[in-house]
Amino acid sequence: MVEFLRFFSVDDDTSLSAEGLSQHKEDVMKSLLTLTAVVALVLGAGLYAVAQQPYQLTPMDESKRDRSVAVGGGKYHVLPATLETTQWGWLDPKEPPKLVVNSGDFVAVETMMHAHNALQPGSTMDDIVKLRLANPGGGPHSVTGPIYVNGAEPGDTMEIRIKKIVPKAFGTNFHLPGAQFPAVGILAPEFPQGFVRYYYLDWEKRQAEFKPGVMIDLQPFPGILAVGVDPNEPAPKAGPPIKDAKGRTSTLRPWKNASNMDINELQEGTTLFVPVFLKGGLIWTGDAHCRQGNGEVNLTALECAFREIVIQPIVRKDLKTEWPRMETATHWIMMGFDESLDEAMKIATRETVKFLAEQKMVPMSRDEAYALTSMVGDCRVTQVVDIRKGVHCMVPKSIFVKK
Repeated sequence: MVEFLRFFSVDDDTSLSAEGLSQHKEDVMKSLLTLTAVVALVLGAGLYAVAQQPYQLTPMDESKRDRSVAVGGGKYHVLPATLETTQWGWLDPKEPPKLVVNSGDFVAVETMMHAHNALQPGSTMDDIVKLRLANPGGGPHSVTGPIYVNGAEPGDTMEIRIKKIVPKAFGTNFHLPGAQFPAVGILAPEFPQGFVRYYYLDWEKRQAEFKPGVMIDLQPFPGILAVGVDPNEPAPKAGPPIKDAKGRTSTLRPWKNASNMDINELQEGTTLFVPVFLKGGLIWTGDAHCRQGNGEVNLTALECAFREIVIQPIVRKDLKTEWPRMETATHWIMMGFDESLDEAMKIATRETVKFLAEQKMVPMSRDEAYALTSMVGDCRVTQVVDIRKGVHCMVPKSIFVKK
C-alpha cells in the first residue's frame, strides 16, 4: 500500500515533461484498477465464506415450538425424528415434552432406525454388536417423544387411534451371535454366528423380496407405543435392571404402560387403550416393524422406520384399565406380559374374562365369560424375546349378534 501511495505524489523538486506526466497518470489508473479488483476479491471471498456457514437457530424449548399444520377436519401436528426429539433405549419421565397437544388432535410422528439411526444398510454384524454393547441396559430402539396430552391424569385411560402408517424405503432383520448372546433369541445357542440382511420395501406394492422366489407382504406397526412409565413397575425377574441410575426405564420390556409390546395386530386402523400413570400421559413411539410373525423368534422382525405414523390420542376419563387392550375392525384383544409365558397367559386370559364379564352388549356372569373365552378366545404368543414374554387373546366381534 505504501508503494501504491507514491504514485499519487510528485516531489516539489521534480519536474515532469508532458509525456512523463501522461505515463504517470496511466500507471496510477492501472494501480487503482488492480487494488479495486483485489478488494472486490477479498470481500467476495469473505461473504462467500459467511454464506457457507450453517445457519444456527436459537435453541428453544421443543414443547413450545409450533408444529401444527392446517388440515381440514382436525388439528394436525408434525413431530419429526431428530436427535432432539428422540431417545435411544430409555423412557425418561423427566424428559421434556417435544410436543403438547389436546385430546383428539392428530399427530404425524416420524421414527428412526435403531441406535439413533446408526443402523443402516451396510452396517455389519460387528457394527450391530458394538451398538448393542454401547447402551448397557437400554434397548436398541429409537423412540420419538414424549408427547404431552393436555388433561391426561394418572388413573385415566389413553385411547390411541392409529390412523395411518407410511414406512421408509428399507428394512432389516438380524440375529445376534448366539455364542456371545446365548439368551437373545429362542434358538440362540444353535446359531453361534450373527446374521444380518437388508431389504428394499416397495410401499407401492406393499411387498419386500426376502430372496428370489419369496415375497413378503408388508404389515407395518409400531413395536413400541408407550405412555409414561408405571412408578410401581415391579423389579425384574430376569435380565438387566429395569431402571438406570438416572431413573430412566429401559425400552427392552413391555409392561402395563404398553412399551415394547411387539404385537403385530397394532396396525393402521387399530386402537390401543392403555392406563395413564403420569400427568400428560407422555406418549412415545418407535421400534417400527414392517412385518412380524407371532413370537418374533430370532429377536427381530422386519425392522424398519416410519416416514409417518399418524395417531389420535384421546383422554378417556370414563374408562379404567389395568393392562393394555386393543380394538381392531374385527376383534377385541387383551394382553399379558411376564417373564414366565405361563403367567403371561394367565394375565391375558384373566383380562379377557374381565372384558367379557363387564361388557354391556350381552351381559354375562364371570363363569360364562370364562367359558366363552375358552370357546372363542384365540390366545397367541406375541413375542418371546423381550425378557417379559407376551400373550394376546383375541375375541371376535362377530359373535355378538344382538342388535
